[in-house]
Amino acid sequence: MYRTEVSQDSYQVVEILLPIALQWRLAEERRALARTREEERRTSSLERLRVERDAMRPAEAPAAHLPAGPEGRLAFIRQFERGVARRDRRRIHLVLKAEEVLRVLAKTATVRNRDEHKRELELMEKVKSLGALREVANPARHPDRWARKMANLRASHPHFLPVTDFVAEHVALSMSSKGPLSIPPLHLWGPPGIGKSHYANDLAIALGAPLRRQSMENAQTTSLLLGTERHWSTACPGAVFEEIVLGRFANPVFLIDELDKAPTNSTYDPLRPLHSLLEPLTAATIRDAALDITFDASLAIYIAASNDPQKIPESLRSRFTEFEIPVPRGEHALQIAQVVAARTIEKLLVPGFLPPEPRLAHRLAHLTPRAIRKAVQGAVAHAIVNDRRYLKASDLPVDVLDEDGPKVVLH
Repeated sequence: MYRTEVSQDSYQVVEILLPIALQWRLAEERRALARTREEERRTSSLERLRVERDAMRPAEAPAAHLPAGPEGRLAFIRQFERGVARRDRRRIHLVLKAEEVLRVLAKTATVRNRDEHKRELELMEKVKSLGALREVANPARHPDRWARKMANLRASHPHFLPVTDFVAEHVALSMSSKGPLSIPPLHLWGPPGIGKSHYANDLAIALGAPLRRQSMENAQTTSLLLGTERHWSTACPGAVFEEIVLGRFANPVFLIDELDKAPTNSTYDPLRPLHSLLEPLTAATIRDAALDITFDASLAIYIAASNDPQKIPESLRSRFTEFEIPVPRGEHALQIAQVVAARTIEKLLVPGFLPPEPRLAHRLAHLTPRAIRKAVQGAVAHAIVNDRRYLKASDLPVDVLDEDGPKVVLH
């Protein structure tokens, strides 16, 4: 039964009179509902904490990642360093030891962040699959081919003859010794546009080694060459680790371009790693920061290019063998103009396009190799628009032509 009343505030109050047993039953149901809601709240909180904890915990590493016990470690070392004892040191070089790989794998197993753990394991799997040995590029093992490449290099870059001779001497020395090819760091300096980068590329091709270009013009950190510290979320290996440990050769060529333009007021000096990399003794145990792994980079070949050597720290310059590259003059300029013009046309891959007549190419000999390439590219485009597969003087920009050169059209 129930009754109604009107309160002083004009609100209608309804009073329901229930039996005692029913009141107890309703109260118990309210308490049970409250307990259920509290349990759901606690379960939700615990689930959220579990998910957060799991995100920080690395996945269980399979046994294959980290060998268990002395026998497992010994088997891994034998497998990773297979062929080390029997290797020809002039052809094959040991760049990474199995004990170092085991140390890094053990350290990787302690990484708490799942993404970092996965990234490091993937890198280490690549390292394990490649083993401890890398090839040593040495063109002198093929004398006839090496002689042709040297002849082409001297013809294409006559103003680099002292550099070419220097490299050729060290290649010859390597064949007389029982050790691998070793070329001291080179520093090529001179005016812009005279072909320093192109020479480095052609030299790497002649040596049979891969080339990795690293420009220092906008470098802001030390990580370009030796990696980012592993505690950063964007950590990644440096160029030296990638080319040597993850690559095929122990002696890739690194072109350190625009060396004189590296920022000098940076908190993280981008040139600092070069002090260790350019010294064979310290480079033999160099460390990449991303994996905290030590490897041998002592055979890497470094070619630095700059315009103003006075802007380079003396501590670095003393580690290089330096060559001043002059602006080509006389016969060298004519020779370069013909070679650069012909190669530029060849690289454009236009079917049936004829190489330039020497007297036409020579009218560009007063230009730098870079300016010659730019002028010839535009001239080829002009000739194609006019339905021709050869160059005329009228195809070349008037402002780059040498007015003292021949004016005869030779096609």
